[in-house]
Amino acid sequence: MTPEQKKSNRRLGLILASIALMFFIGFIVRMVWVGH
Repeated sequence: MTPEQKKSNRRLGLILASIALMFFIGFIVRMVWVGH
């Protein structure tokens, strides 16, 4: 694996992680809204 691939791989991982985090936060917010 070249350093270039490793770098783009990490970038992709960060993007996927941030998207998952946004979904998770949105889900929690919705649960709180519905809970009230």
